[in-house]
Amino acid sequence: MPAWSPGGSWARACSHSRLHSCWHGQRTPLVSSSASMPRKQLSLVLYQDVFCAWSHLAELRLTALQNELGEAVRLSISPYPVRVADHPLTSEERRSWADESRQARAEPEGRNLRPDLWLGLDPPRSTLPPLLALEAAAVQGEERRQLFCRSMLRAALEEGINVARSDVILEMASTAGLEMDRFVACYQSPALRRLILEERRLARARGVNGVPTLVIAGRWMISGLREVAEYRRYLVMCMRKLSSERGSQPERVLH
Repeated sequence: MPAWSPGGSWARACSHSRLHSCWHGQRTPLVSSSASMPRKQLSLVLYQDVFCAWSHLAELRLTALQNELGEAVRLSISPYPVRVADHPLTSEERRSWADESRQARAEPEGRNLRPDLWLGLDPPRSTLPPLLALEAAAVQGEERRQLFCRSMLRAALEEGINVARSDVILEMASTAGLEMDRFVACYQSPALRRLILEERRLARARGVNGVPTLVIAGRWMISGLREVAEYRRYLVMCMRKLSSERGSQPERVLH
């Protein structure tokens, strides 16, 4: 496989974007796809943070590709809190998050993004709570999680609402039609917090250092936002690579 040069926009926490074949997770079982593509289903895991504008754009682009490629790919979202600690942001941190929103607004899908959340009087202290809320919503079904996620993203990134606050989260969960007793029990569960932090620890141990990070087939990583055409090219290359391997060992590193 040829060298893959970085390009496109970058995630704030992953400015040096490369594709690696150093992911040591388990392989995903492969099934048949359409006749026009290599006959392997490609597992995609996108690590993201609700407050990261680049993560939002990456999910939009990859979802569009999933719809285009159909059963050839399977996209799932994994929480990766960029900021776990609960304490006020510094002025420099607030400027960094606001600059990210402004830059992401220049992308075709980002015209509604605003930096207001980071410039107001109530910026988030931690990015963990909304990720806990989304995982708690997922217990009630993926469709409800997606609806809740869209509401949270719109509120945070477009309307400047601090969706890390528990009162905001509970109000939005109720508006989204979630069964509140089940949601609250899961959202406030120490076990859920431990699970998300353990997933973050494992991801960091495997090379994920920021968001958005896309893991392909449990083996390759792309850090940072890419153009749709780049994502498509990389996915097709990986599918062909898997189809041609027939049990051979993958390369060590692809820069």
